[in-house]
Amino acid sequence: MPKNKERELIDILINLEPAIKKAGILALKMQKNITVSKKLNTGIYGVDIVTEADLKVQEMILSEFAKTELNQCRMAAEENTPSINKFKNKNGFILCLDPIDGTVFYSSKKKFFSIIVSLINKKDILYTYNYFPALKWGYRILGDNVKNFGKLPKLPTKIKNTSKIIVHWFRDSKEIDFNTFLKLTNKGYTFSTMRDVTDYSGACTLFYLNKVAGFFTTNPNLYDGLVGLHYAKAKKFKIISTIDMSKSPKHGPRGFYYPGWYIVLRK
Repeated sequence: MPKNKERELIDILINLEPAIKKAGILALKMQKNITVSKKLNTGIYGVDIVTEADLKVQEMILSEFAKTELNQCRMAAEENTPSINKFKNKNGFILCLDPIDGTVFYSSKKKFFSIIVSLINKKDILYTYNYFPALKWGYRILGDNVKNFGKLPKLPTKIKNTSKIIVHWFRDSKEIDFNTFLKLTNKGYTFSTMRDVTDYSGACTLFYLNKVAGFFTTNPNLYDGLVGLHYAKAKKFKIISTIDMSKSPKHGPRGFYYPGWYIVLRK
């Protein structure tokens, strides 16, 4: 795919960032009187739930995206809403959307929920925009540049010394090959769930805000699972991964995902 097409799509996304923020205002308004429904049966509460805001915010964003050349992309969105059908899967790019990442925090009236938009080609993640409406903070990852918008938020942790913690949400560190696990644990790293570290945010946000040493996930969904990987690539952090993005993503109960796992470390 020509580089100028990549640049064209990225420019469109940057120009649409105000529309994403506007959708964030809608999410904030709806958070005051939100109700929770069940959409899956994985047994993991934060994965299984959905709110009316997830659906309305997604439709609001997709309706704006569909008016542009982005409608030629393949769409990988968390929720199954009508506007997904407006995207034609003709240009070799995948456009990804999580309308409310952190629904478990959103539904409990907490602030660390976000809207994630990203663009992927057949080799890599080209663009990520992660906006936290309640915090009026977000960031854009583009190439080797990470740009923050707004003031970095404070994020309390339960553990004082997190300098050797590799955090994850609910993954099993046994899915890593034994030699990698042994090397990391011999260096003093430990694997902890985000609930062990904080009650306020997701695991990747802990890593982004420099609260932990690393972040780990398996079979990452396209709409929310690649932010840590993109951030680590931009910052040239250490990456250990079995994911091959040159292969087509698979589709499972939770949507499109890349088989495998990755660990990102600051050192």
